[in-house]
Amino acid sequence: MVRRYSDADTHSLLVEGGVPARPNCYVDRPSELKKVRSALHLLKEGGGWVILHSLSGSGKSVLAAEAVRSADIISDYFPGGVYWVSVGQLDHSKLLTHMQNLCLRLGTDVQHLPNNVEQAKERLRQVFSRELPKSLLVLDDVWSTHVVKAFDIQCRILLTTRDSSITEVVSGPVHKVTLSPGLSKEQSLGAFAMWTERKVADLPPEASLIYKECRGLPLAITLIGALLKDHPNRWVFYLSKLRQRDMRRIKKMLAYEHQTLAEAIDMSISNLDPHNSKYYRDFAVFGDGMKIPTAVFCTLWDMGKEDVEDTMKTLSEKSLVYQQPRELGFDDFVYSVHDLQMDFLKLTCPDITALHRKLVEGYRHNSDGDFSLLPNDGYIHWFLLNHLLKARFYSEIIFLLLNLRFIESKVHVTGPADLLHDYIRYGRIVIHENLAKKKDFERFISINAHLLVGSEKPDLMQLALCQPSESEVYKQAYEIASGVCHSKDVYLDWCNKASVPNACLLTTKLHKGSVCYACFTPDGSKVFSAARDSVVKLWDAQAGQELFTFRGHKDSVNGCSLSANGQYLVTCSSDHTVKLWEVDKKLLEKIPEEVTDSPPIQEHRNPSPNIKDETTHPMFQDVALSMSTSDSEEDNAMHTFTGISRVVCYSVLEEILIY
Repeated sequence: MVRRYSDADTHSLLVEGGVPARPNCYVDRPSELKKVRSALHLLKEGGGWVILHSLSGSGKSVLAAEAVRSADIISDYFPGGVYWVSVGQLDHSKLLTHMQNLCLRLGTDVQHLPNNVEQAKERLRQVFSRELPKSLLVLDDVWSTHVVKAFDIQCRILLTTRDSSITEVVSGPVHKVTLSPGLSKEQSLGAFAMWTERKVADLPPEASLIYKECRGLPLAITLIGALLKDHPNRWVFYLSKLRQRDMRRIKKMLAYEHQTLAEAIDMSISNLDPHNSKYYRDFAVFGDGMKIPTAVFCTLWDMGKEDVEDTMKTLSEKSLVYQQPRELGFDDFVYSVHDLQMDFLKLTCPDITALHRKLVEGYRHNSDGDFSLLPNDGYIHWFLLNHLLKARFYSEIIFLLLNLRFIESKVHVTGPADLLHDYIRYGRIVIHENLAKKKDFERFISINAHLLVGSEKPDLMQLALCQPSESEVYKQAYEIASGVCHSKDVYLDWCNKASVPNACLLTTKLHKGSVCYACFTPDGSKVFSAARDSVVKLWDAQAGQELFTFRGHKDSVNGCSLSANGQYLVTCSSDHTVKLWEVDKKLLEKIPEEVTDSPPIQEHRNPSPNIKDETTHPMFQDVALSMSTSDSEEDNAMHTFTGISRVVCYSVLEEILIY
């Protein structure tokens, strides 16, 4: 009959085996814990390896200890005990010491300890196979293959590591468990509440912002939480340090090998060979949170696709890079790194300007010196101007913003909204004598924006030939059209266009149905539009960029009105309801970023280019993180007024009129 362990017996057994105690502020991670315990179940019938791998500071050790902290797990799987060995980075002499210490814990006579690693390996194999066949050996924080080979003793082993490739040399079945690198927002706030001994509802707004800055990395949450326990009024201070990338100030004496975030990240990078370390540090050239396609690294490193994928596989196995397949229709991958790792890479980059220039020159080479000929790799059309700015190639930014061939190439990939934002962001770089030309291009894109979205776009050169004859856009289009007389392309020049006035400033197409109503925000910078596609959209009046979609109505939305203080929006619909919405003030305050004509330029976070389209843009990522996505069908209304028997056609906050 199998012995059933009580909770007290389990606690004593784990203490004897050296399993770390549960942290004072333990955060439950049920989904991750379930994955680990499911993998341990696979060891029930015999020897093998369970490998927990993730990036530094992701909570691997805590999860490993918690996975065996169960009377049922011990009784059913490991009644012979659990033996914990904290490994870290070891040379051969220290490895032998660790193995000798384990032999002592298992009852070996101190007078007969093994003299070398091979003797220790054989001694441990005999002990675990003959005396402890139903026990578990835990090797925590393993860095190298020589440690794995030394402990390959055909018993049941749970191993935590940042490098999943080190187990390729072992015998027996291997079960890999990839852990999520971060806590959820709820888990992070719960941890802050425990550290500061208050309710989650009583936490300041900075708590959510700190979570967002460190993306829930358990080590960061723990370090900051411990600091806040001693200094409960320093929320703003520690948030500012995260935003300033000052990770060396985020430190605390804890039961962890590294006292600061910077030390933990640096140790992982330092363990790479020189070539891979150099490649990894090149990630500093990209924005935070971005997923970069394989082709971009082919350009940056002057490598073939297969060589890039092999390099990235190595970095991914060491939990330094996230690798995932690109969206449907592509056969390559996209790669990203954790925001805190990115912060460290930028902080330690010796010459970020040179790195941006390296990337720009790679693309210049690929396009034979003409950026209008750049192939669409899913990235560069969105971010070329940003890299030119960081490389201090200011004159090239001006040239491209006023070059119809490049505009045609960019709009074909990114759509008009991103280009209009480029004119806003980089507008101050354009010198005085070119301001009129910039206005010509900006107006041209604005009034034709609705035609330049979707899969079927008109010929941009023909649209440009419809501009006034004195316009720089027309002049470049005429020159280009005149130069293709020997090709199959035919362009028409509109002779009497000067007699047709056009006072339109911007045309945009954001709705799927007819637009029923639109109104400006009080400052005129944003527009609310209501339509028959059952949604209300908020968009930027300068660039036509969608900021947010208000969903919840089941039929045509016939009208909308913003309160005088800008906090509430009321909408009325043919579904016989009136809805009241709370408007996030960030949405109304968000304005396009203007770039100054001299460094330094403030960093801004960018989303992944593979999810970027006409309705998403880097400047709106911060808002999007806290709001529901545009694809969500969730009703995000604050309140719904029902019981109206007739169609509601108009509404204001002071009164509701029913026709």
